[in-house]
Amino acid sequence: MPEAVRAPRTQQQRRDETRRALLDAAVESLIEVGFARTTTLEVQRRANASRGALLHHFPSKTELLVAAVDHLAEMRAAELRLLSAELPAEGKGSRTDAVLDLLWQCFSGTFFQVAMELRTAARTDLELRPVLVAAERALRDRIVAQARKLFGKDVSEHPGLERAIDFTLQFMIGSAMTAVLHEDARLDILIADFKTLFPTVLTNAATTPRKRTKK
Repeated sequence: MPEAVRAPRTQQQRRDETRRALLDAAVESLIEVGFARTTTLEVQRRANASRGALLHHFPSKTELLVAAVDHLAEMRAAELRLLSAELPAEGKGSRTDAVLDLLWQCFSGTFFQVAMELRTAARTDLELRPVLVAAERALRDRIVAQARKLFGKDVSEHPGLERAIDFTLQFMIGSAMTAVLHEDARLDILIADFKTLFPTVLTNAATTPRKRTKK
């Protein structure tokens, strides 16, 4: 039988493919050579894209790199969604532990290392800082929303869940920063301890009043 004739790509499809190639190249560069050596020219070279194409999608290096981190986060989220299919059934205590293990995976490996490099750069980069702050807030909201879907009903509908997730994220960020330089077996013990403490964190998050922050 003759091969089916493939329909030509639309202009929008070509643009989407170019954007994806640029983001993949930026992620690859950030992972391999780090923030300081990831330039727009390096990304352009890796993506085999023209200068005009890069500037059309990402007028500045800041926009490119923040979009790359968001792209990496989306890939990680897709992976976690696949892994979530293996979670224990709702109603079993082990489901909460399994969801916390999935959250901990968000802070291991290349995604966290790239994010930390950008955070360090944003401390003195006045252009990068506000863009990264907005991106991280959006990421935090996505994590909370995804956690509500993954936990069992008793946890997902608990009034203290959002605050407990914020506490969990801060704990895991600190642990992951230690893991960047130190392969410490105590981290596994600390994560296991945190899973035991999580029900208490959840309860306290719902009953302890928030303190108003000074503006």
